[in-house]
Amino acid sequence: MSKKKKTAKAVKKGNTKKRASKKPVIITIVVIALIAAAVTAAVIFSVNAPESLAKTSWISVSATNSADEAVDLKTIYNNYYSNYQGTLEFCDDGKFELWLTTGEPADGSHSGTYEVDGDTVRVKYEGGDSSEFRLERDGTKIKSILVNYGEYKVNFERQKAAEK
Repeated sequence: MSKKKKTAKAVKKGNTKKRASKKPVIITIVVIALIAAAVTAAVIFSVNAPESLAKTSWISVSATNSADEAVDLKTIYNNYYSNYQGTLEFCDDGKFELWLTTGEPADGSHSGTYEVDGDTVRVKYEGGDSSEFRLERDGTKIKSILVNYGEYKVNFERQKAAEK
């Protein structure tokens, strides 16, 4: 009855084989964990990302004067308001269109480019003037847009899609 003793070298070789066989499994687990973390982060970010202005349309609903008193929109738009209402549209190419006037309907069309920085929309009109609009949010969703227009502040809300 001879019992062979395992030498230190034999024990070491056996452990190396066990470690080597576990290496692909550990790498696979780590890769899967990283992918899961990346997907989770992307989902969380997209849910909490602020709503974009691109491809949205807005109509004027109210206004205040420099004393912060409510004014009738006809004061700003003249009698044309009932026919045309004020509109504000943002395109996905960084351009916007605004119809806001105290004169003839053809005089009220303004356009230019825009950039969003938090709750501020920086606009540059085609004529070179610039201004800032303020976004009012309900969480991440844009609730309304406040436009400074001369001595007035005009409040725009999202335009509802036409009912069919």
